[in-house]
Amino acid sequence: MSRSIKVLSLHYNKINESNTFTSGDIVEGQVVLEVTKEIDVDSFFVKLKGDANVHWTEKSGDNERTYRDHERYFKLKQYFIQESSKKGQERNITLVSGETYGPVIRPGCHVFPFRFQLPQKNMPPSFKEFNAWVRYVMTVKLKRPLKPTSTTCAELTFVPRNDGTNDHLLQPQYGTQDKKIKLFGSGKMSMTVTTGKTGYMQGETIIFFVDIDNFSSRDGKLKYSLVQQQTFIAGMRIKRRLRYIVQETKDRIPSGEKQEFIVNLKLPRDLTVTFENCRIINVQYQLKVSLDVSFSSDPEVIFPVVILPADQQYPPCQGPPVGFQPYPPPQPNLVPCPGEQPPPYAELYPNLYDPTALPHPGAAAEVYPDPNAMLPGFHPTPSAPVYDPNEKTLESYPNLPY
Repeated sequence: MSRSIKVLSLHYNKINESNTFTSGDIVEGQVVLEVTKEIDVDSFFVKLKGDANVHWTEKSGDNERTYRDHERYFKLKQYFIQESSKKGQERNITLVSGETYGPVIRPGCHVFPFRFQLPQKNMPPSFKEFNAWVRYVMTVKLKRPLKPTSTTCAELTFVPRNDGTNDHLLQPQYGTQDKKIKLFGSGKMSMTVTTGKTGYMQGETIIFFVDIDNFSSRDGKLKYSLVQQQTFIAGMRIKRRLRYIVQETKDRIPSGEKQEFIVNLKLPRDLTVTFENCRIINVQYQLKVSLDVSFSSDPEVIFPVVILPADQQYPPCQGPPVGFQPYPPPQPNLVPCPGEQPPPYAELYPNLYDPTALPHPGAAAEVYPDPNAMLPGFHPTPSAPVYDPNEKTLESYPNLPY
């Protein structure tokens, strides 16, 4: 941080207890800038982006190759001080309070409120692995003549909207497996597994029933696991990874006995939801139930499991952090990255969410969301600067501290 800039911080307001956001939510907060002396400013803005990225390296002998891909969902920008496209053009911002900001900022502490609306799109949830991520990040940039750019960031946790489940996610699942014992024994084992449904919300408990008939001369053990399958795609290359969320073994089932099990499998509250609406990253789940039999292949029943977002309870709007005295907000200059085409979206597995949430019919091909279609009751101040189409906005993704 420059000696003349004492504080540059970014604060956004929570809208629920879990501090998560979903499609269509309003993200608002304040940028705090404290300077010890007068500074000249080329531009000062906050932007909000949603991106996915994958990368990994594969080795074959002495050869090494890296695979990468990227997908963008949106890019919005709000200027506090906008760089002039023409020399000598006025760049002052006058807030409703009467405070005026131009290319020079006086010594002291200054609070700049911002407001964004997340697009009404089917977007994947926040996700992070060592070689892949989906991120929704706000970045503040203060650019000054002949000085390094001052930057600060804050990451949002995004979850898809849970508008309800399809009927087939509420249907029970049933599977059965038999195993004849031929090596070091004789007889047959049979296993029947039943679950109440297919779709479960984060934090919910999966209840399933297992009936085992051990008509063999061998003992067996009940095993079950919940497995997360991650799929990463870069061009024509695909990489998969399995992660065991739960993996347990029950007591043995002696030879000649029947046993019934009722298993309660508690899902973590922060478990990544099932998603396939990202072109380069997919996350799916399987419930695997098997009989562990020594010196024999294990009979196994596998069910798909769909993890849904937990229902959110939204408390009354919370105010800014203690001690903040923000000015009334200037116009939220929401600017999408110019020249971008909407990426192809696969239907969310398996049609969990409404895919019909599209931009308004009259929207320009490369403008989303419509800057004139803000929430009812929001009236931007007309004296704020307008978007400069010549301003270069295709910066590389900021290096975030992890």
